[in-house]
Amino acid sequence: MHITTSIKPAWHAFWTLRKHHPGPWWMRPAIASGLATLAWASLGLLGLTDMLTIETRDPDFMRRLVIGVFLLFQSIAWTMLALVRVVEWLLSAERLAALSPVRDWRAAVAVGAMLVVGIMAGNLVGSGVLAMVYPGSELSGASVLRRQIRFLQFLPFLAVVHGIFWRLRLQRHALQAQAAEAQLRLLHGQIEPHFLFNTLATIESLLAYDPARGREMLEAFSDHLRSSLSQLRGPEATLDAELAMVTTYLRLLHIRMGQRLAFTVDASIDARAACMPSLLLQPLVENAIRHGLEPKVGGGSVRIDARVEQGRLVINVVDDGLGLAAPSRHARTGAGMALENIRARLHHRYGEGATLALEASADSGGTRATLDLPYHSTP
Repeated sequence: MHITTSIKPAWHAFWTLRKHHPGPWWMRPAIASGLATLAWASLGLLGLTDMLTIETRDPDFMRRLVIGVFLLFQSIAWTMLALVRVVEWLLSAERLAALSPVRDWRAAVAVGAMLVVGIMAGNLVGSGVLAMVYPGSELSGASVLRRQIRFLQFLPFLAVVHGIFWRLRLQRHALQAQAAEAQLRLLHGQIEPHFLFNTLATIESLLAYDPARGREMLEAFSDHLRSSLSQLRGPEATLDAELAMVTTYLRLLHIRMGQRLAFTVDASIDARAACMPSLLLQPLVENAIRHGLEPKVGGGSVRIDARVEQGRLVINVVDDGLGLAAPSRHARTGAGMALENIRARLHHRYGEGATLALEASADSGGTRATLDLPYHSTP
């Protein structure tokens, strides 16, 4: 069961450049060997007719040919894997994150270059293996140069195939990103009417017995609508705009919940200038309120802090609510939908270069949600 659950993440990670790969250490070599075996079997099936028509006086020739090609393919696969591992070791995590996303053509060029170098180097390594296994046979020696020249002749064709393949990946990635954005807006549209109706009902009630608080809540409600509408217009926003929308949301809840809710927002100037996907922060705050603080009798506090650290934007949403083990977190249907949607959007936007982590907060006793993504600011 453990091996089965490790295959899927290891398979997806196999096609990305990263410092650390999930799963046991032998998973990547096993995948590389499996792909090489599949390529060897496919080539054997395609050339089966020609192989049967070969006339030779040497009865062991066919056996040497089949085993030799298998060893050659395995050598190429392992050499390419070793080359990729060296690249991952030499480059920084930030550089690898910039090369990994499917949306970036730089990744296509980098992967294509590594494929060419890996195949040519693997051919040399494989020829050395064949020379040791079958010394002096027709599978080694001068055939090395012929294989290299034949590969270089097919290089333009392989470049075209690689470009078409990558373009299809880009198109699929774009469709997946659009689906994630549409799902986010659908989820936002499902939640927003309940929030709007509850807020309007609270305002109506406050205007009847506490007009000052009612006017204050109405003003905060107007600010929240204004900031929310601006965020819905585009897929990207600054952190400052995200914090403005979240702050008006928390102001509304503070008026409604009174002393049961306190909040602080602390973000550096360079962090506020950061560009990021829109509507990324509010779902984390909503989760902290809905699952952490509202079920807690005495309420609690929410703290949002954002910093730029080593070229990364790090945002923390920390609450001192009931924590991850609270029954209410598991009882609510779709409680993790917003978090999964955020992770999907981060993956489509940044590949492996951005993460969302949810963990118990050691200092508050509640929950800490941490967004870690590449930093780039508005010009």
